[in-house]
Amino acid sequence: MREPLTIENKINVVVSNQWGENIANFLAVAKNLGYKISSKVQEDETVIEAPSLGIENNVTITISGRISNYMFGILGDEAFAECEKAISYAKDDIETMADFVKMFYEATLYDGDGMEVFLENMDMEQFNSNCPLLSEFLNNVKEGNASHLQFYEEILDMSREEVNIIEDDALITITVDDKEIVSNQPLKDFLGEIEQYVDEEDDPKAVVMAKEFWAKNGADFEMEESDGYTINKAANGVLLFNEWIEPTHLLDYKTRERNITVEHDNIVDFDYSFDTVDFKLSKLAFLQFGNAEDFHRSAPDYVGSYLSYDNEIIRPDQNIHRDKGFTIHYEPTLQSCSFLLEG
Repeated sequence: MREPLTIENKINVVVSNQWGENIANFLAVAKNLGYKISSKVQEDETVIEAPSLGIENNVTITISGRISNYMFGILGDEAFAECEKAISYAKDDIETMADFVKMFYEATLYDGDGMEVFLENMDMEQFNSNCPLLSEFLNNVKEGNASHLQFYEEILDMSREEVNIIEDDALITITVDDKEIVSNQPLKDFLGEIEQYVDEEDDPKAVVMAKEFWAKNGADFEMEESDGYTINKAANGVLLFNEWIEPTHLLDYKTRERNITVEHDNIVDFDYSFDTVDFKLSKLAFLQFGNAEDFHRSAPDYVGSYLSYDNEIIRPDQNIHRDKGFTIHYEPTLQSCSFLLEG
């Protein structure tokens, strides 16, 4: 009840997962109202229908839900120097660089009262006179010409590589040639039980696929060829590669000083689209950061950050429906780029 969902006509609805024998009356009413409701078992029985063989298929895999997105950056030299000055012009509650960076960043967000808070806590005459970079940027925010996106570009040195944390409560839909073969299924149910640490004796084909994957993609993730890759296998044949990966675009952001992590908590659709002949689930694989569960501590299980098909990393189109909040961390320990990559 604390977080109702708004549907068409601005009607609020709520979700319950407390169902048991009490669901019978609900189903009877729903049926009388004309709703079609099927059980999870019924969905599973019809979920995979093989596409036509021997022809090229257009495939779209949509993963949707509440998915955290992380961006990493470094506070630049000029901005850092001005932030140090600005702290001395702030009220006593703003004592550290982390306090100031958080307050300044929140002033750029459209929702909330961040700008008002900043103006109330800052000697603006001193700030405008002695912090030209920050002052000009803040004026652009006031005039509607800048936001948190420009903050990343103008105040920070921000990596182009974003890290998404996809968990097993997200939903997956697979469409092949405009026909849904998996329909809005929780990843937890789609994957089923995960077999840990598959080796050549368990599944030689999975090991071959892993070797081919790293031969093709290893340079992008600082991975060398090895005979000991970590392979987990879902009940439906999808593979999960869990390694201590270091995407090359993130290497310059492994620092313990002046590092910035921004978390976007989004309700989002990721659309992974590609063409292939004879689509097979067994050619799908999720790539996981070995340290992601410590980096992003959460109740749902971590599934992956990258999706590949036939050993090709697929970059998704993103459709963000709404955000549930942005959080900035200055010199964090557990949520720094260095911690994600190195522990």
